Amino acid sequence: MFVQHMAKTEMTRFWQFIFEFCNEQYSCVLGWGMAGIIAVLAIVLTLGFLITRANQRRQ
Repeated sequence: MFVQHMAKTEMTRFWQFIFEFCNEQYSCVLGWGMAGIIAVLAIVLTLGFLITRANQRRQ
């Protein structure tokens, strides 16, 4: 229960920071959110590619 409360508090702080940074403009918040999602996907795909390449070199 305490962990859920802390996670909710931290997420609320994150979104509050984003809204303040963007002057509460929805399109700005949406843009930063999409950029974050794309960055995370790019990191996951890059790591997957590097792991696959390393495994192929072993064989």
